[in-house]
Amino acid sequence: MILSDLHTHTNLCDGKASPREMSEAALKAGLETLGFSGHSFVEFDPECGMDAAAAEAYRREITALKAEFAPKLTLLMGIEKDVYGSFDTAPYDYAIVSGHYVPLPGGGFSAVDLSPEETKRTIDTFFSGDPYRYAAAYYKGLVKHMMREEKADIIGHFDLVTKFNEGGALFSEDDPRYRSAALMALETAFIRCSRFEINTGAISRGWRSVPYPAPFLLKRIKELGGSIILSSDSHSTSTLLYGFADAAEYAKSCGFETADVLTEKGVVPVRL
Repeated sequence: MILSDLHTHTNLCDGKASPREMSEAALKAGLETLGFSGHSFVEFDPECGMDAAAAEAYRREITALKAEFAPKLTLLMGIEKDVYGSFDTAPYDYAIVSGHYVPLPGGGFSAVDLSPEETKRTIDTFFSGDPYRYAAAYYKGLVKHMMREEKADIIGHFDLVTKFNEGGALFSEDDPRYRSAALMALETAFIRCSRFEINTGAISRGWRSVPYPAPFLLKRIKELGGSIILSSDSHSTSTLLYGFADAAEYAKSCGFETADVLTEKGVVPVRL
């Protein structure tokens, strides 16, 4: 069992618990490493990320907790950097790079993970009801901006655009139009970062039955020689390490034998 979880959120962004509460829960659950990855600030959606004041408070609190919980629990101070936001990632131990928005024709953005209703409205209003155009726009924008990131240690929930597509509710993920867009984007993103997370967050929130990314994407990551890291994308104390045992079996079914764990001394591959 991997006892490291690096994609977590606190009440300093959109999480439910404080950094201290998350740390205490991690220690109680037997974690060896807990990484915080607060959302970066995005100018056109300021409520979802940490502004300068919140980021300063985040760094100050986690730095203090690091000293307090050592050596019982290793704490890392990361950031989840949205590709559409401007944010200095230098002060952080690691950066999860991800995209939560689809660029709209004519300008503007729509969150792909807000709700099924908003996703359907966006497809109908801005993409003439064509979900494959919607998905292609998501991937094109994602990789275009991802290639500009200076710090990218992990690529987060790569196919987030499928959050509300359980059972093909919006489109077929077997359709060549979808797969070609997703695979082309993955192969481009791989140039920037070859470590992808297997993210169980949408499962814990009841939207999906399998983690991100989909098996065909995970198998391509393996073929390219990439690595994986397990993450819960936890927004509460109760979902740390959520579904990791199943996620490990999922990874093995796609050809992986190890998953990376980030430590204070660097990256360590751990057998699944």
